[in-house]
Amino acid sequence: MLTGIVPARARLAIGGLLTVTLVTVSLASGPAAAAARTGSAAGSGIPASAVTQLGGEMTAAWQISTGQGVTIALLNTAVDPVSDLAGRLTAGPDFAPVPGASATDGTVIATLIAGSGPTTADAFGAVGRAPGARILSEQVVNPENTSSQEKHDESAGVWPGIVAEAIRYAVNHGASVIVDTESGTDNSVSLESAVAYAVSKNVVVIGGSAAYTGNQQALSYPDSMPGVINFSGTTISGLPAPGSSELYPVNASVIVTAPDNSMYATGPGDQPYTGWGYYSAVAWVAGTVALIKSVYPQITPAMVISALALSASYPPAGGYNTTIGFGLINPLGALHEAATLMKQRATAAPGPTALAAGARFDGTPPGVIHAVHHSIVKLGGYSAAIVIGVALLILAAVLRRRPRRSLGPASLAPVGPPVDPPVDPAIDSPGG
Repeated sequence: MLTGIVPARARLAIGGLLTVTLVTVSLASGPAAAAARTGSAAGSGIPASAVTQLGGEMTAAWQISTGQGVTIALLNTAVDPVSDLAGRLTAGPDFAPVPGASATDGTVIATLIAGSGPTTADAFGAVGRAPGARILSEQVVNPENTSSQEKHDESAGVWPGIVAEAIRYAVNHGASVIVDTESGTDNSVSLESAVAYAVSKNVVVIGGSAAYTGNQQALSYPDSMPGVINFSGTTISGLPAPGSSELYPVNASVIVTAPDNSMYATGPGDQPYTGWGYYSAVAWVAGTVALIKSVYPQITPAMVISALALSASYPPAGGYNTTIGFGLINPLGALHEAATLMKQRATAAPGPTALAAGARFDGTPPGVIHAVHHSIVKLGGYSAAIVIGVALLILAAVLRRRPRRSLGPASLAPVGPPVDPPVDPAIDSPGG
């Protein structure tokens, strides 16, 4: 069960402060997160001072880009057309049509990623990480429905095909970032093919950051596929604590970690919500990627991953571990690293002893090669013989192709019994 969002049912102004009355809403996910998420990235080594640093990095990054021009495809539930997404929401297909589908999950995640909010002055306020980006909503799951159809889709392994189809649709309809919240231990050729197709089009796919109870090291898909960004969540001291803990992956697919602290969001009907755990962590990751793609539309997924890794703050001992990856996400640093990567030459500069493309290693061109000499007389005789032989072959072919004369009925003689030859008296007479 996911318990990563709650609605703020009432907000009471007391002494200039907002008191939020919270009512927990349990959200069951699809096969991707059927397992409980219990436990933040333990032992991350990220200090409380990270709050000030990360806040400064985010607000400085917004001075460069807010994600304008980028479409983020969200593969989750439907998204309600709330005011925070006005003019920036496109409703895509419903790939998992189930009666009574909820839009809560998708709306909360969409606004955490791209909600306009009142201001971008507060990096931790009620604003999305990429408030200038567009959202393409594609329904691939209905977390609050337990119909037999959805259970069949999960148990029969139908969901990888659904996600694959949604990924291809997103690529073909202008998305440059895809957030797939639906993942699981089932892999499939169609899912691998869809991810490879997205990567070939320079579309960045962000995984579901899913871990499964009892085995955080287990790989999930498409999270662990080449070209897909996977991450973990870390609770940072000094920010609102998450409403509950979650279980994140601890394997080599983790690139960076991101804050999983509680954040304000907007739910269906413009109702205020609080989101945490995966909801807030994926907003930081997807928002940062959108900022990069906004400034550098042609950047490849591999370069985006490199930018996130190279710029990460508070790297662990040794530079990497499977708990927090390369460290805490750094939006401003990622933009700078992306700029550096985009300036890199595709090939190494030639050294002082390098040769031109048309040069030879020994510097001396080869001499003329003389073939074996044959007698002109013999060659002429052979040629004449060849010509005569060809002429004879042509004549034979012409003769063979002449039409045969038809033998009609009058040309056929009846066939009877054999006739004895006449007797020669000089030979056969008695006593002769």
